[in-house]
Amino acid sequence: MNIRKYYIKTSLMAFIVSPVAVYFGIIIGSFIIKLLPHIIYNNYLVTISFFIVISIFALATVWFFYLKKTDLPEKASELFLPVFISFNYYLLVWILIFGCSKYDIQSVPFSYLHLALTIPYIAFYIFICLLGDIRFFPALYIAFSIIIAITITINCKILKEKIRFDKKIIVYISIMIVLCGITVFQFFDRSKNILFITYSTEQIMDEINYYNYHPFYPGNQLKKLNQPATISLTENYPRLDGATAAYPVYAAMVQELYKNVDKDSIGDYVRCSNTDKAYGRLIEGEIDIFFGAQPSRQQVELAQENGIDFILTPIAKEAFVFFVNKDNPVNSLTIKQIQDIYTKNTTNWRVVGGKNKNIIPFQRPDNSGSQTIMLARVMGDKILPPPLLEESASGMGGIISKVAVYRNYSSAIGYSFRYFTTGMKPNENIKLIAINGIEPSVANIIYGSYPFTVDVYAVTAGSENENTEKLIQWILSEQGQGFIETCGYIRLNP
Repeated sequence: MNIRKYYIKTSLMAFIVSPVAVYFGIIIGSFIIKLLPHIIYNNYLVTISFFIVISIFALATVWFFYLKKTDLPEKASELFLPVFISFNYYLLVWILIFGCSKYDIQSVPFSYLHLALTIPYIAFYIFICLLGDIRFFPALYIAFSIIIAITITINCKILKEKIRFDKKIIVYISIMIVLCGITVFQFFDRSKNILFITYSTEQIMDEINYYNYHPFYPGNQLKKLNQPATISLTENYPRLDGATAAYPVYAAMVQELYKNVDKDSIGDYVRCSNTDKAYGRLIEGEIDIFFGAQPSRQQVELAQENGIDFILTPIAKEAFVFFVNKDNPVNSLTIKQIQDIYTKNTTNWRVVGGKNKNIIPFQRPDNSGSQTIMLARVMGDKILPPPLLEESASGMGGIISKVAVYRNYSSAIGYSFRYFTTGMKPNENIKLIAINGIEPSVANIIYGSYPFTVDVYAVTAGSENENTEKLIQWILSEQGQGFIETCGYIRLNP
């Protein structure tokens, strides 16, 4: 027999014809299932099982007729080599792209690369994207190879073709097992870094309903001065932006001090873009004052690259806090214990006096206010490992990985600012952790005994608006500091 011709034809069968055959099987099956009784057609498990059977039947049938008309080699290593090569190719493509993409294979350009290198499976690619579960990719390749190998073996028995097993087959099987093992390890490793969205678990986000804090909007929740303001601004209004947790404070100031504006025009002067974007706007000269936490190292470097120096004026005191599920028996942690948890040197609550549960340490995105403080005040020179990621489906079901939002699992720990967790977004299902035995109480923050007491800043970058300094001086005045306290922050001086 012509072994070279067999390799070429069988390789085409394994690489291209097999997935196409399954497509036709599924198309035919979709017509057949509609003829079945309504109760069967609407049963999800029955429908899926039916399509699996149809797919296997279509694949096995095509191979059966192909093998029936083909001269087959006797050596098992030669007989199964095209299937072995096909299996290795598709699974290796998956392993390499999945690994290089850091387990986010649906991201660009990895998704396009994967699609280009596995084009015969394009229909399955689209279908799996719609399902939003990428685990089907390697399972598909493995399943097809197993079905083809079984079909070849059964066909040889039916046609009474001899199969002479040799030592190379053991090598083939060993390589396939290794590749399958790598795939399983990747998913196991991925599970330690990526959380699947669990809608049944309470989600605690560093977000607010901004409408409740827009100045001059009817029914907003902004605090009011209990006496006439000592200043008023009627023109040249300073443009303000800042952190989410600071918005109710500077928005309330605007409502009390800015005159001759209303809800329709105030958007030109006041926004809440979040810490990272607001610092970017300050650097670009789009705003006059940023309100929130100190800038990150990257934000300072970006400002310097643009020839800008930040001027930081403390306007209030705040606490950076850690919180856990209210049923967690741990009430206090030392700074070192927190560092060990977030460097993953400590991975079980039992080590710090809790239950025998793995710790889920949540982080915030880079350059957010809380992440900046976490790096600067808590971790010091300790390296913070990459944060947990969270998966969600978007568009055509593609998987998107993003920094995991805190979910109140019994073994989770997260961090934010005291004002946000106790004032803006109070939650009875979490509790704040004491640090070195010291709770983040108002008194401990005022006198600085709480280890992670931080300043809230009004940050400028050389504003030419004369009312910018006027507004900052009012904030530092007795009336301004009293209003800071009324809004829920802690004044600079008791």
